[in-house]
Amino acid sequence: MEVTTAFVRSVDDGRIDIVVNFGLLAGREATLAEVDRLARRLLEDAERVTINSNRRHEVTHAEETIVHQVLVDAKAPGALASELRDRCEAWAVECADERRLEPLGP
Repeated sequence: MEVTTAFVRSVDDGRIDIVVNFGLLAGREATLAEVDRLARRLLEDAERVTINSNRRHEVTHAEETIVHQVLVDAKAPGALASELRDRCEAWAVECADERRLEPLGP
């Protein structure tokens, strides 16, 4: 089954926001080097890129979930959002193929 992990959240006046559910593929957070690699790739078509790597904990009495997301804000007036999204997706797959952490068992 093929899983999509990168989604365009918004496109507004040359700014493109993309959410990458990195942990879904890799089971871990993105490293600083991986985030730098993504920035360099996106700068091929963008004037400016801001990237945040986030870890969010969702906890109830019955379960705990940790979500690792990478949030991209690109200023790319001439770029297609779908092309930047595809680069983010390919980057996430490549990172997961290089190093993946499996979830802990019960």
